[in-house]
Amino acid sequence: MKALPHFGDGTVRSMSTGAAAGFAAAVLGILGYAFFGPPGGAVAAIAAAAFLAVIVRLGGIAIGNAHSAPAASATGSGEPKTIPPDRLDALTGLANANGLSAWLSEKAGRMMEDGRGIIVLTADLDDYPQLEKRYGTTIADAVLIEVAKRVSVFAGGDGIAARTGTDEFAAIATVVPSRATELAEERAGQMVEMICRPVELSSQTVWISGAVGGASGSPRDGEKVLERARRAIVQARRLGRGRFFVDKG
Repeated sequence: MKALPHFGDGTVRSMSTGAAAGFAAAVLGILGYAFFGPPGGAVAAIAAAAFLAVIVRLGGIAIGNAHSAPAASATGSGEPKTIPPDRLDALTGLANANGLSAWLSEKAGRMMEDGRGIIVLTADLDDYPQLEKRYGTTIADAVLIEVAKRVSVFAGGDGIAARTGTDEFAAIATVVPSRATELAEERAGQMVEMICRPVELSSQTVWISGAVGGASGSPRDGEKVLERARRAIVQARRLGRGRFFVDKG
């Protein structure tokens, strides 16, 4: 079956104005000829074409306007919800430390109502100052952007990822509390493996490594869980390069 034509305004029309008018002219022309002879058929056809052209044109405009009207925002204000600039990291597009704290404060109540727990994973690159000195700011920034993408995977659809320091990142995901410790261990291992993959740039390949710390707990204790995950990085570094540690306290 031939697809219906699509127009730039999102409208799908099954028949153009000219086609509709021509069709009506043919039908009424036949009826006019049957009842009034040739002159009547011609008059009926012309009248039908003019009338249908106006109707179809108005109908097309109405449909087009309906499709092009902007949808209301989720807040019901009619305007898209924006994140304040002071909560965003300009380089990576993730939340910054301020944005992460605000998210924890604003979302904790709802997560508690939904019976959810949180997993916090923090990541820190190895020897970043040396990397920046060796490759320069442009390459170093490209590495940070790539690491940000990798970290954001672990936030899930209802969590948050943030760049909390020069080469420090965090991801928070909501989980069923009974599985929080198990998932924190599993995902911390996955994150450190992903972070330690080389960064493929158009000009060269940059080899990196890092450490990951994890912790889990209640959303109302979000800042404390975040601090536990940060301390876990220290434990991870004691195990060697490219390792992770989860605080199960």
